[in-house]
Amino acid sequence: MDSWGQYKPDIEVSDTEKEIWGLVHSKEKYVFSKTQKEPENNVTFITENIEQEIIKLKNRPGKDIWLYGGASLITTFIDLGLVDEFRLSVHPVILGEEKLLFIDIKQRVNLTLVETRPFSSGVVQLSYHLIK
Repeated sequence: MDSWGQYKPDIEVSDTEKEIWGLVHSKEKYVFSKTQKEPENNVTFITENIEQEIIKLKNRPGKDIWLYGGASLITTFIDLGLVDEFRLSVHPVILGEEKLLFIDIKQRVNLTLVETRPFSSGVVQLSYHLIK
């Protein structure tokens, strides 16, 4: 969590990437954890009642909620019907071992591509809306 929360792009990246990371760091952050209970580094930890906590957040004034996490957390949000849009970033790196993006999805999730955005780093972001 800390490395992501403190990430700073290299000086030579595009102004767009610098702007994106500035926006990321300006947002409120919530971490879903089974062990952490105390807030730290301007982060609120949610340890239980995920569905109720997300519904509270969605009902607050403001814009979208960005979920950044592993396969288990994403699956939980999908199964609870809490995801409206998927933004998948493809990085120019081969990890060399299996890393699952989604696990144990209970039902088929149909998506439609709404945007493709390449970055100078070689990352390509694919945005999909959920077809309900």
